[in-house]
Parts: sequence; C-alpha cells; structure tokens
Amino acid sequence: MAQQKPDRGFYQKYFRDIDVVHGLQTKPEDREWLLSTPPDDIKQSDVVLYLGCNVLRTTHMIRTVTDIFKLMGVSYAAVGGKTYCCGIQHFQRGDEESGRSVAATTAANFQKFNPEQVVMWCPSCIYFYDDIMDMRGKSFDFNHVSEFLVDNIDKLDFKPQPETTVAMHYHTGREQGDAEAESAKTLLSRLPGVNLIDVGTDVRFGRHCTPAVREKMGSEEWEAMATGFVEKAVSLGANTFATLYHGCQRHMCRYEADYPVKVEHYLTLVGRALGIEHEDLHKKHVLSGDVDAIMEETSPCAVANNISPEEARASIENNYARR
Repeated sequence: MAQQKPDRGFYQKYFRDIDVVHGLQTKPEDREWLLSTPPDDIKQSDVVLYLGCNVLRTTHMIRTVTDIFKLMGVSYAAVGGKTYCCGIQHFQRGDEESGRSVAATTAANFQKFNPEQVVMWCPSCIYFYDDIMDMRGKSFDFNHVSEFLVDNIDKLDFKPQPETTVAMHYHTGREQGDAEAESAKTLLSRLPGVNLIDVGTDVRFGRHCTPAVREKMGSEEWEAMATGFVEKAVSLGANTFATLYHGCQRHMCRYEADYPVKVEHYLTLVGRALGIEHEDLHKKHVLSGDVDAIMEETSPCAVANNISPEEARASIENNYARR
C-alpha cells in the first residue's frame, strides 16, 4: 500500500518548528549563514557549506564550523534552512516527485555561487544527493565537513588542552557514513591532550539518530542500546562522550544529567583546541527543563525574530520541558 502524502500543512509546521527553535537561539543580525534564496549576482565562493535544516536547532554547531572555516581562510558561503531543503522529508513521506524537485532547486542555488566544492553537514542530505539524486560527479564535488577538515588538517593549528579521555558515538552500515566517522576520529586523535577510545557502535542506530529510528526500534530498546554505550564509555574511563551528528547530540546530551560524562559534539572539541567556544544552548535548555527560565533567557532573540510569547512557550514546552 502506497504511503499517504502529508498535506502542505505538515511541512509548514515541520519547518516552522525549526525556525522558531533557531530564532530562540540567535538574532538575525548575528547570523553569518544564508537562509534565503541567493540572488543571481551573489558573490562567487570556492566552497558552499551546506548546513541543511535540522542543524539550525543546535546553532552553536553552525557558529563553530563557520568560525573554523574563517580561521582556515576558506572562501565559503554557508547556507541552510527550509529554502535549501534536500528533499528527503518529502521523499520519505511518499512524495517522491516533490522531493526530487526540491533537491534540484537547492542544487541550482548551490550553482549560483559557482563553487568548486559543496561541503555538507547533514548525513541525510549527503544520503539523498548521493544515493537518490546521484548528484556526485556533477559540476562540483560533495563531501562531509569531517572529510573536508581532514583534507585541510594542515591549516588547523591545534593548541594543547587539559587531558581528557573521549569516546565517540558514531554510525556504521554505509561506506559514506564509515568515512565520516573515521574522519571525525582522525580529527579527535590529533587534538593535543585528547585520549580517544573506541567503544564501538551498533548498526541498529541507522544512518544517524532520529525520532524515526527510535520509533521503529521502540524507545525502550533504543534507550537501552544508547545508554549501554555511554556506560561502556564511562567504565573505560571516558569523561567526554563525543557525538558525530547534530541529531545524535540532540538526543544524547540529556545523558549528561545521569552519567559522569560530558556529552559534546565532536566539533565542539575541535573548535576548543582552536580557541573557538560556543555554548550548546540546546543541551543547556534540555538539562534545565525550566520553561519559565528558558522563556526569560530567550526573550531577546524571540523579540528580534518576531516570535510571539505564545509561540515561543509552545516550542519550549515541546522541545525542552522537564518530562
């Protein structure tokens, strides 16, 4: 039986929730990434840093990666949000025609920058353009941020950090995903002061940590699997549990409340070794769970983004309220 296509209201709600969460973390004037369609006369950039959609929920990661690119002296343009949707949300809901159309529009927007390379952040975007759209080998090359940084590692001057033992959460089952995991491990292993240990992974995690994977497996089974790796990391002496993708960080940062380990995205560690530090506001709000306190803290950003108090509260209750 064919999967029923969601109506337009589904996508409006889906992307609006991302916009609101992003708007509660950053003011428009502070964004160095483009969320709108580029004009035809946009400045040429050697690299398009393609952020995708859901990373906007964890703005500290965008700040970190763009700061790293600036430090490296890369000629780049960072783009993301619903205007640059890869189409996978449509495709996975049975709307294949719309998914392919959205992906083609986004690729055309990349082309306006006349880039040599499109560096992707999101594993779903890479999967969709690579496996579904077969876009590799076109007028520009694709690769993942972790691979790009390893390719340019000689431009990264890492400074010594306090000694820490890091276990990395990663995914397996696809050649591209394995390459991304190995690249992230390479970066972490090059950080002075970091002792990287391998706790393994489980193919059942899928391409990356998503609500869909949790639902398919069942929340209890997924939790047992995930916490099992955190517990293994702690038992082996890890004091940092590093996540590979933004979805992983969103789902796993709450374990910091229950285990003697920091849960941080791997690029947070890379950035720190380069003198770059941006607070993980998503994790802060998840661990707080105090709706009123989060409302007060995010109010300036909400006002700057024309987010009403009612919409802000609804989003905070949905994403951060203490369960």
